[in-house]
Amino acid sequence: MLQSIFVKNFVLIDEVSLEFQKGLSAFTGETGAGKSLLMDAIGVLKGDRANAGMVKKGCDKAIIEGAFLIEHEALIKQLEADGFDMEEGLLIITREITKEGKSTTRVNHRVSSVSYVKEIISRIVDIHSQHDTQYLLNARYHLSLLDNFVKEDALREEVYHTYHAYKKIKDELEAALSSDYNEDDLEYLTFQLNEIDQAELREEELDELETQLKRMQSFEKISEGVQIAIDKLEQEVHPGLYQAFKPLSTLPDDRLTKMSETLSDHYYQMEDMISELHDFMDQMEYDEETFNTIQDRIFLIRKIYRKYGGDYSSVMKKREELDRKIDSILHRQDFIAKQETYLKKAEDTFLKAAHKLHDIRQLKANELSDLVVQQLKDLQLEHARFKIQFETMEGNAHGIDKVEFMISMNAGEALKPLSQTASGGELSRLMLGLKTVFTSLMGMETVIFDEIDTGVSGKVAFAIGRKMKQLSETAQVFCVTHLAPVAACANTHYMVEKHQDEETTHTNIVYLNEQERIMELANIASGSQSEHAISSAKELYEIAQGHRE
Repeated sequence: MLQSIFVKNFVLIDEVSLEFQKGLSAFTGETGAGKSLLMDAIGVLKGDRANAGMVKKGCDKAIIEGAFLIEHEALIKQLEADGFDMEEGLLIITREITKEGKSTTRVNHRVSSVSYVKEIISRIVDIHSQHDTQYLLNARYHLSLLDNFVKEDALREEVYHTYHAYKKIKDELEAALSSDYNEDDLEYLTFQLNEIDQAELREEELDELETQLKRMQSFEKISEGVQIAIDKLEQEVHPGLYQAFKPLSTLPDDRLTKMSETLSDHYYQMEDMISELHDFMDQMEYDEETFNTIQDRIFLIRKIYRKYGGDYSSVMKKREELDRKIDSILHRQDFIAKQETYLKKAEDTFLKAAHKLHDIRQLKANELSDLVVQQLKDLQLEHARFKIQFETMEGNAHGIDKVEFMISMNAGEALKPLSQTASGGELSRLMLGLKTVFTSLMGMETVIFDEIDTGVSGKVAFAIGRKMKQLSETAQVFCVTHLAPVAACANTHYMVEKHQDEETTHTNIVYLNEQERIMELANIASGSQSEHAISSAKELYEIAQGHRE
């Protein structure tokens, strides 16, 4: 959720600092007051394009900073993996826009890219306006939305992996059937395979040889240093230890005896160390022939690596590929027959999982349709019908289903794709109903509605307000509205004011207490703050808040 926002020198806003709670927050104000400015600012935080026109006239730069409290565990893990400290799930996005139109973006006070911020925030914040066409209208996302409702992740993974296993065999078979290798191809492939095999590579060999080569290249320096150490130990340190512990061992004092024993231990440890250094020197004998052999071997290994993939693992994969190609040429008919058998088995395995997923999807699609229809009825769309249309296809990594959401808004009207639905108030209610169902499924934590209640009034407006309130039980909801019944349903209410004099115009946003809310509701509903208007507004507020039937 958006915990707080700071906006400075943004269009008509001088400076605003607001803190938000969970639930539904309404923003109202007179036409032209700039009710949507705050939503525009949040849009900039979300990664929308910034430009010089956003900087308040006469100012050098605009600043927008938002603090998001992230509850999306997978997103927190991604941010931490990307190097951002996510203490208590707090994410701070800052964008600065200069009067020249340049912008700087920061994530938790570190410079980042707009594209990164857009990818992150789009997963938790959804901004919807009256003419917005988002993922809900786009048929390409409908299968994903259905699967979020179905919640069969393990089965979807099985479909994904069995399809790719099937596709791999199919591609190999098609390549074998379409291939037309000649003798030259076979000769070249065989040459490559022999070149790899004759190199007799071992996985860790290159590292071992390079270490050995470095040691031999440093032979003179190492041998000189080790010899100096041996001389010092043998001539000074080792005899000195003996001369120190021997006299102490004969003295009649327990503490001195203990010290003598410690020195004696060091003496014999030093003796072992001198022996180890001598062994090291014996193994350090420099052999020019061995040195040249190691260099040649390293050159050969690197050459093979360069030609066939870059490292041992890649070379081995290339070898398997070459082996398969040669086998498919030499035993083409046998290879094709085997692949056809494997393909049938892989296809059956994939289709079994895909059909199982299909059956579950169809069953859950009916539940989802009933749920959506109930939301639409709550929004005074009593005759709306919603159906998830299935089309069976050949199959891909997502199964054998192509789905599209279909809707009929009026009695007797045929079902048609969501993308062809009517505009205006009808579409607004449809989108609100869909978002009530899908917001939690998509993991959205904050949903913003910017005047989507245009073209409605009366009972429908009240229904929209209550539906937003219901949605706010699972996600933070902001709404910019010009309707009193919608604003009355909010948990918190902010008024957007525009102040103008001969030289300047600026917009301010203020939090309203209960009494101030009633006065604003009266003003919205009737354009008056008369005693009757205030009484009606109070009644509306109490009904909306559940204080009165």
